[in-house]
Amino acid sequence: MYHQFEFLRQGATLAVNSTYRLDLPETGYLSALLLHVYGGGVTDSMNATEKWRIPDYLSKIEVIANGSTILKSYTGQLARYLTWRAGGISSPDKFFNYGSSTQRFHFMIPFGRTLFDPTMGLDLSRYNSVELQITNDATASYYASGFSADVACVYQRDTAGNPYSGFLRTEEWRKWTTVAAEWKYLDLPTELPIRNIIIQTLPDVDANNVAETTPYNVAYSIKCNLQTGLLKVFDGSLRDLWYLNAFRHGRDLVVPLEPYTSDAKGIHTGLGQTLGMGGVALSHDGSQSTYPPDMVPGEDSSTQERQCDADSDQTSLLLYGLSLENCAELAFDQPDEAAGYLDPERQKVVQLNIQTRDSASAADGTIRVILDRLVRY
Repeated sequence: MYHQFEFLRQGATLAVNSTYRLDLPETGYLSALLLHVYGGGVTDSMNATEKWRIPDYLSKIEVIANGSTILKSYTGQLARYLTWRAGGISSPDKFFNYGSSTQRFHFMIPFGRTLFDPTMGLDLSRYNSVELQITNDATASYYASGFSADVACVYQRDTAGNPYSGFLRTEEWRKWTTVAAEWKYLDLPTELPIRNIIIQTLPDVDANNVAETTPYNVAYSIKCNLQTGLLKVFDGSLRDLWYLNAFRHGRDLVVPLEPYTSDAKGIHTGLGQTLGMGGVALSHDGSQSTYPPDMVPGEDSSTQERQCDADSDQTSLLLYGLSLENCAELAFDQPDEAAGYLDPERQKVVQLNIQTRDSASAADGTIRVILDRLVRY
């Protein structure tokens, strides 16, 4: 048995504000899709915008079978988190927005637990058709030539029969805009075993793109129960869940950024909370800047602010923190085998209840719930 890496498309054109569609092969044991989306931004177009990275503009990434059956469905930000969750590093790319140089975003769509998973993946022959769809909401004002994409397949080859017992279906299941002091009471679906529940929490931003509060105020209290409340799985804050995840995974989150922004504009860092940062000034005039890298102190949310001088210098930053792409998870993958996953039919009703803090700044945020579930063959 071995794994084969093969490009399906190279340099495919992704026009702005459109959906790119690509038919996958009719047969093969597919471990993952590896994608590289890239494009040159319009100079100075994103120095005061909330969206400034390619994953922010990928509004939906989907794999659809037989025209309507969802196998994968989530945003570019979630694709980054799920790549890390499946064993990737936190940042294979540097995010920047200066000039018109090519910006890049590498990620994967795993159909098993990890890349090269020997027993879980997608058997393409089980469907009449399987299609990759990538939707972006960018405009020509920011990416005049749109994007390009390379799509590669990783197959498991030279096996005696189908090596896969099933694949992981991952999709955005719920999304809502928060209201202060509101509880959302969610009953999870019962039809498939649940490996993982992912919660992404995005605070609202002000006119300068600065987060109005922390993610753990937007999702202030989280409760997960089995058997309609008889069994308690988790009862705590989002911040508690962050630390639980950090201690469980044991993998540091470090993101490299080179923002070029107007003074006091917020920068989405890709972290729910920054614990520390280091940086150097990138002077564009060929001489040493008289200003050091300068950030607004005390920023405790998912955005940071540069304090900029009139020289329009750029800052290269390394940020260390928690909660990649503002995500936390309730995992049922110990051990990470089908028999150990949560059976929502046997444990029904599985409840997920999320409360927003009683504060105006916690309103108008966005919460997404993503389910990672096993489809057995």
